[in-house]
Amino acid sequence: PSAAEAGVYSPFDVATPPLLSLATWSHGWLGRILVFNFGGHILYIGPHWYCSILMLGFILGIGFFHVSSVARAPAPAQQIAGGVVVTLLSVLSFLRCALADPGVLQRPNEAELNSRRTCQICQLPQPRGCQHCHFCQVCIEGHDHHCPWMGKCIGRKNLCAFYTFLTVAFGSL
Repeated sequence: PSAAEAGVYSPFDVATPPLLSLATWSHGWLGRILVFNFGGHILYIGPHWYCSILMLGFILGIGFFHVSSVARAPAPAQQIAGGVVVTLLSVLSFLRCALADPGVLQRPNEAELNSRRTCQICQLPQPRGCQHCHFCQVCIEGHDHHCPWMGKCIGRKNLCAFYTFLTVAFGSL
């Protein structure tokens, strides 16, 4: 029996098409993660989206402050250009991680159903390293942590983008 028939909550019981078949310019939900098909690009927006907006504002604010203070001083144009480039790289690496799929566990095929431990909430078989996030209400493959500043979990599919953002952000200091 499915999770709905058994009376158990499952984030996959929402009446939306499967993720890979989302029509262009449409959306669906995976637990509390909103999934947009934005012109063929799939964007994942987590439950803490407002923290992501605060973080983006913080990055842009610090970049603007740095560039404007360097522009007032008798500084070479390379310092101004460097500030703009570092701010843009920080924004791009942040958005790349904040809008990426964290590794949401999808419905497995029938052969995998009995071969793994099962999540007590999602009723899905979990591979090694998979963990259920109570904030996002989905299972995340390669779960590292839930990051409110990114708005969702950091998992197998966005971990590299997360470390790229940290490297660019801390490297700009």
